[in-house]
Amino acid sequence: MSAQSPVRLGVIGAGYIAGVHGTAAAAIPRDVEFVAVADANPAAAAALAERFGWAHAYGDVAEMLRVEDLDAVIIATWPSTHLELIRQCVEAGVRHILCEKPFVLTGAQAFEVWELAASYGATITEAFMYRHHPAITRIDGLLDARALGAIDHVRASFTYVNLASELGIDPKDPNRPWRFRADQGGGALYDIGAYAINACTHVAASIPTRVAAFGRPANEFGTSDKILGLIDYANGVVGMIEASEISDSTQELQISAELGTLYLPFSWTIYDETEITIRRSIPTSHRDSERIFRTIDDRLAVPRSNAFQDQLLNVAEVVRGASAPRVSLAETVVNTFTMEALASSLVAREEVDVAIPPAVAEAFLGASRDRAAV
Repeated sequence: MSAQSPVRLGVIGAGYIAGVHGTAAAAIPRDVEFVAVADANPAAAAALAERFGWAHAYGDVAEMLRVEDLDAVIIATWPSTHLELIRQCVEAGVRHILCEKPFVLTGAQAFEVWELAASYGATITEAFMYRHHPAITRIDGLLDARALGAIDHVRASFTYVNLASELGIDPKDPNRPWRFRADQGGGALYDIGAYAINACTHVAASIPTRVAAFGRPANEFGTSDKILGLIDYANGVVGMIEASEISDSTQELQISAELGTLYLPFSWTIYDETEITIRRSIPTSHRDSERIFRTIDDRLAVPRSNAFQDQLLNVAEVVRGASAPRVSLAETVVNTFTMEALASSLVAREEVDVAIPPAVAEAFLGASRDRAAV
């Protein structure tokens, strides 16, 4: 690969999300190009390749990895398969991997990926596309400049009504989609709560120490369709997550801090122009003594952008050695341990401690800035 040629991508999995990546890549052909897809269903792989005009389709991952000269691989299969596919890729010589969320199912599995990355010199990144959107980049700049002062707490919400009955999903069908199977990583916490956890940890820039979760551990599919959780961070920040598949759609991010409260109304799948609002108290010298809790709003316009394209552009920069991943592997490991603790708390109905491996904690804190007043 030369500095001028597009980064050559292969994708494992020929489902919906692979098509989203394909559409994103088609808009930036000078930067990235998909050259191959592999799926256990050869017909699905062939159909996706034909849809986008990709050169090759495979019914076997090992064959694709052996034949193709790939700069990076995107893993877009159900979560329970991610660990083995990551291992297969690094052992085949792939050194850049973008893996869809949820990354893996347990903290131990995430730490195994951490060790694999270190052993093989691989860059492995969780595909949180929202982190690449200009809205989040703008928020990061505000936080790094301490424009809000010390962070007090973060609330991140992702909810929608999963219309299983309208989709005709049978709880007794052993081949039902992965989102309706706990063993494959389905349910509100792993599917959509992963975004909320990631946002809280990213903003807190600290190690979680304990969690408490409330909701419904299992529905008729055996998955949890509602979880509300608290995450206590070592620097005093508290994260509040809301993930539900039985509540109408929300995607809110709220950062409450010393000098104001920041709101992003739609955070994870931003399709259009958006606006960040920062609500601040009126200075004491200008307050009406009879209306002491009045506030003023600053509104920051954010242009339209495709976060999936932005994410692929970051992949290209990482492959070329021009940039670091927006989401570090250390952060992903921290989040996975946190997610597992929240799942345990939901079932046990009690607080659960979060124990992050020291090497991971050190790497995460080394790349983060403490945003709380400690």
